[in-house]
Formats: sequence, C-alpha cells, structure tokens
Amino acid sequence: MNLKDLTFDGHWYTSFPSLNHWGPLDHKEYSERLRSFLNGGNSAHLYLHIPFCAKLCYYCICNIVVTNEREKIRFFLDHLLKEIDLLKGIYDEVGLNPDIRDLQFGGGTPSHLSQEEFGLLCSKLNTLSPLMGMDEVAMEIDPRTVKQEDLLFYYEHGVNRISFGIQDFDPQVQKAINREQPFEMVRDLLSGVRDKLSVNFDLLYGLPLQTHETIAKTIEQVVELSPDRITLLKYCHAPEVKKHMKLIKEEDLPIELAEMFVNIVDELQRKGYQWIGLDHFAKPTDELTLAQINGTVHRTFNGFTPGRTKDMIGLGPTTTGAFGTMYAQAQYDLHEYYNSINRDEFPVFRGYKLNYDDTLRREVIFSLLCQQRVDFRHYGNYFNRELTLLEGSDLCTLKDGVLQVTKEGRYKLRNLCKVFDNKDVKPEHKKISQFPITRKVKLVA
Repeated sequence: MNLKDLTFDGHWYTSFPSLNHWGPLDHKEYSERLRSFLNGGNSAHLYLHIPFCAKLCYYCICNIVVTNEREKIRFFLDHLLKEIDLLKGIYDEVGLNPDIRDLQFGGGTPSHLSQEEFGLLCSKLNTLSPLMGMDEVAMEIDPRTVKQEDLLFYYEHGVNRISFGIQDFDPQVQKAINREQPFEMVRDLLSGVRDKLSVNFDLLYGLPLQTHETIAKTIEQVVELSPDRITLLKYCHAPEVKKHMKLIKEEDLPIELAEMFVNIVDELQRKGYQWIGLDHFAKPTDELTLAQINGTVHRTFNGFTPGRTKDMIGLGPTTTGAFGTMYAQAQYDLHEYYNSINRDEFPVFRGYKLNYDDTLRREVIFSLLCQQRVDFRHYGNYFNRELTLLEGSDLCTLKDGVLQVTKEGRYKLRNLCKVFDNKDVKPEHKKISQFPITRKVKLVA
C-alpha cells in the first residue's frame, strides 16, 4: 500500500457540510426547527457536555475548563439543569413524551462531578426520559479520579457503557502528555464491573515518544483488558490553537503516522476486533458489530453508533446537534452560555439548514464511512461526474451502479469522501489515482 497517499488532513466528516460553513443561529429559529422536528414523533440521541477536568492533558483539543472548585462546578450544573427544563418545555409544547433512545455524558470529564451532583443530574434527566428505559447510557470516565464504587454508582443510575481515555499505556508517553495512569490501575478498576458495564477505550497514535514497539506493547495490554470497543484517533498537534500543546516537544512527535495507523488496525483485527467506520473497533458480539452486519451503523459528532436513531440533540456549552436537516452548535464561552440560560433561551449561536444537494452528499459520504458501500441506482445520474473521477481507482469497484470499497480503500475512506465533497475540496484535488500495494512496516510485539 502506498502509505504516502493516506489522508491525514482535511475533515473527518462528522458532519456535512462542516462547521466552517455554518452561519448565525438564534434561540427563536432553533426552537422552531426543534419543535418541527419533534412534531414528527422522531426519536433522538441526547448528548450532555460537562466541560470540567481535574487535570490538564497536554494532548487535549477539547473545550474544557481545568478546575477543582466545587462552587464553579455546581454553578454550571444548576444552569445545565435549567437547560434540560427548556428541552422538556419543547416536548410539552408539542404534546409528546420524549423518545430518547441513547444518552451520552461527555466532556471534559463527566466523572469529575461528585456522586451527589451526578445524582441530581440523573434525577433531572429522569423527568425528561427515564435513563433506565434507554437502550444506551454512556459516560466518559477519567480512571485517575474515580474508584470502583463510583462506577457502580453510575451503573445504579442507568449508565451501561463507560469509556476510558487510555491513549497509551507506555509510562514515558503518559508522562510526556501529563496523563499517568498505569495499566494496573485500569485493570483493578475494571475488575469488579465487567459483568455490569460495557467498556470502550480511547487510544491515540502520533503522541510524543511513541514508537512502533511501544504501540505494539500498548495494543497487547489493551487486548489483555478486553474492552468491548476501541476508538483509535490521531493526535492533532495544534499549539497555535491550544497553547498548552506547546508543553509537548515537537521533536518527540513520531513521523510514521500512516504506518502506525495501518499496523494498529491490522493488529486489532488480528486479535478479533471488527473494524467499524473510520476508527472504531468492536468485539464480534458487540451491538456495533451486529449493526455493521445489518447495515445500520451511523455517523454522529461523537463517533459511530448502532444507528438506533440518526438524530442528536446537544445540551451544554459547545455541543453540536444534528436533527432532520438541521445542524446547531451551542456557545463556547461559559458566560455566554449562562446568560442564555438565564434568559430562558437555548445557548445556540450557529447552525446550518441542509439543502437538497447537501442532503444527498451527506447520505453518500456517510454511507462510505459507515457501510463502505453506496447504491448509486437510488440517485439516477446525479453523481455521474464524481463516479467518472473514480474510474481506474484501486479504492473501490463499481458494478451495476453499486460502489463497493476495496481493501485499499478501507484505509483511505476520507480520500473517497473528498470526491463527493463540493464544499471544501477543490475540483483538481478530487482525481483519485491508483494506489499500488507496497510493503508495510512490521508491527513488533
């Protein structure tokens, strides 16, 4: 495989069009569109953003606030509870009981809430839709700041899937990114809850001091702990955006990112994990794998899901929502967020209404990402120009109007997505050449 052609720039297509094309959106328009969407009796995925962390991880590109001041955290929680009431008010206006299939506590670090604070949040959510009745209630966890009793507390309040930001198990890499959490800590923390909670691990490649050998060891340890799912992401070094990334020495960053990605993907598959979408992996028995078999996997801002619902509503600062043909994002600044809530308004500031062309292109791009297959017979001649650009490509085959991604294309899905992107990709960058197979770098255990 010609790894130099593996795409590591551009969009990850968590949405289409991407955020840079979104425009101003206020509470009134957002409420009207949300009300119209809910009037259709549609189910939804609910995402709540808790922006606080106890410690700063040098690799973090999320919008967070590092604080251990409980007053600040409780002040935020009071406003988030009010925002939940705002959403419930919309449901009450349309006369429907909320059909919320999935819920995710993200951040930041949701587990930075105390048990009392988390209990209050769950009690408020239960007035909207009972957590125990949802298909999945997921929560991001920092293993450095919780005990096993905390995990059981979350479980008793409806959480059935937890996600640990492992990133890397190598001690030197952990020290370089200011996230020291020994393998033994994670192992012992999970030892008494695996029969109750499904587990996801987040891994990062491209971190300082990583080598093929250290990553091989990390994968070996991850497989030993046997998480149900794994999310594999590339570290984005952007010190011009996140100043704390200057604490990472650029000379320590690895350069063989394509080789790292391919080797990790191949090794996880060799260990029995199924490759889902761009960067997710799941055990053969996991519902995400079953969704892949059934062709229902869906792409959201938070990753790949089994596709119980394709619509997401966000609560909290910076959250993005996607329902129907509408995108929306909440305020980044906490003060602006608080001011909106105090006015009894949703804290949105930008969004996007998809037109007909946007909708078709999103369908195709998401089909490539989620199913690696697109039946273009549904689109008539609409994409003839794009399909012509794919002639002779080793990334896909086209037979009887059905495009199927090849083994080479599986690693380069973003290259294929670019062909159908008429917003951010210049026409001269859409031509896909053939990518010959070459020798891979050996993964050393």
